[in-house]
Amino acid sequence: MWRVLGVAVLAMVQLIACSSVPSYGSTPESLGIDVLPNGSKQFVYRVGLPPEVEARLNPRARPGRPPGERDYRKLQNRTLYVVTQTGYCRSGYFELDYRLGNQVQWIRGECREGASAEDERNFAERQQLPLDALE
Repeated sequence: MWRVLGVAVLAMVQLIACSSVPSYGSTPESLGIDVLPNGSKQFVYRVGLPPEVEARLNPRARPGRPPGERDYRKLQNRTLYVVTQTGYCRSGYFELDYRLGNQVQWIRGECREGASAEDERNFAERQQLPLDALE
């Protein structure tokens, strides 16, 4: 009974999150993936500058207001949308780490479910998933 209720609540949360999909417009975004030998599926969803460009920036030269709670919620909602729409995480994710910056924002997470045999076939040899087809 509790399991069914939990699944129903999770489905409602995902519907709410997906009904108003946050978007970053033309800002580059990427989804790096890693299926670990123990079957866990980890990822980094990143919005903004690629890591090699970010590393060359002068930290004092970053203009704009500092990101806040609203930016963090938007990043969380977009992450949930991206990992579910790509099929990488079917039951949501656990947040392991995050960064909110003016030039780049990311969330590192782990899917709530382990890798199935189909996941192993689809994702084990890949390091990135394309996000071109997402809104």
